[in-house]
Amino acid sequence: MSRVLRTLPEVEELLPLSPEEKEAFNRVSPIYPFSSTEYYLKLAEKSPAVRKMVLPSLEEIDETIQSAGEDDPLNEERDSKVPKLTHRYPDRVLLITTNYCPVLCRYCMRKRNWRKPIFTISESEVEGALSYIRSNPQVRDVLISGGDPLTLPLELLERILLELKKISHVEVVRIGTRIPVVDPERVLKEELLSLIEKAEKVWVNTHFNHPDEITPEAKEAVKALLKSGAPVNNQTVLLKGVNDSVETLEKLFRNLQRIKVRPYYLFHCDPVKGVMHFSTPITKGLEILKELFKRLSPLAIPYYAVDGPGGYGKVPLLPHRFRVEKGRYLFESFNGRWFEMEDR
Repeated sequence: MSRVLRTLPEVEELLPLSPEEKEAFNRVSPIYPFSSTEYYLKLAEKSPAVRKMVLPSLEEIDETIQSAGEDDPLNEERDSKVPKLTHRYPDRVLLITTNYCPVLCRYCMRKRNWRKPIFTISESEVEGALSYIRSNPQVRDVLISGGDPLTLPLELLERILLELKKISHVEVVRIGTRIPVVDPERVLKEELLSLIEKAEKVWVNTHFNHPDEITPEAKEAVKALLKSGAPVNNQTVLLKGVNDSVETLEKLFRNLQRIKVRPYYLFHCDPVKGVMHFSTPITKGLEILKELFKRLSPLAIPYYAVDGPGGYGKVPLLPHRFRVEKGRYLFESFNGRWFEMEDR
């Protein structure tokens, strides 16, 4: 597995930094820490996009930019029913198993957790969450998140997955992880792949943001997950200066489809304090999506979604491609031509 680096001297062993990057590292990391795998930092040397996602920036602590953000804009902690478990949607729950990630992505929606001591869900918290799920038969989908759940001790991950397998009304167990992107070798552990296969209900939601992240190593990790029987979906965040162009996202989604990863969500950047410099206008995302509909198969186009601040949940957005006039629908086709149909 790739070595994890946290200090400026460790970074400079692998990645020469400019004076501005060193200043940002020294000023920002005491507030929002730095962490990266050796693998991902080496990728940053070749990719400006990866560099922007992994290295601290002075914009993270610029109050002029960050004043519109909040620590927990989605009210995840408010909707917690038992420790570490959030139940917002009727049929789904979120289980936070750790706040540890080997790579601290600078746009992280849970950046508030970086300031807390590293935690791993305890045995009593696991049992409390499982009891809650067992007693709520409407829960059919469990999202295991973090931090990164694939960094959990294997015995703990095994306990969670195999206990969820026993609950008949739980049909889907999703693991939200960026490990295939930032430390793909970790995915290739035979014990992990055997556990995913044994657990049966597991889907993997991973997190490629840029075509440069789809390396031969990442492809191998995805292939291994697919062989274990886990469908692999992808959640991308629309990030200013990283992937906010039609060309970049077209290439990303095409390349993901090529390795049998389904583009699932394109998220509008959440209004998180320390992250606002990555935010684009919602209209920018809609413009990009409209163009992607002209270029890509629907299988390669994700939902573009806003997660409602205040805990309102996700709202998928589509470009406005129809209107109603005198009882007839007018539609805009993929090539910009309009046609009409009666409402019958």
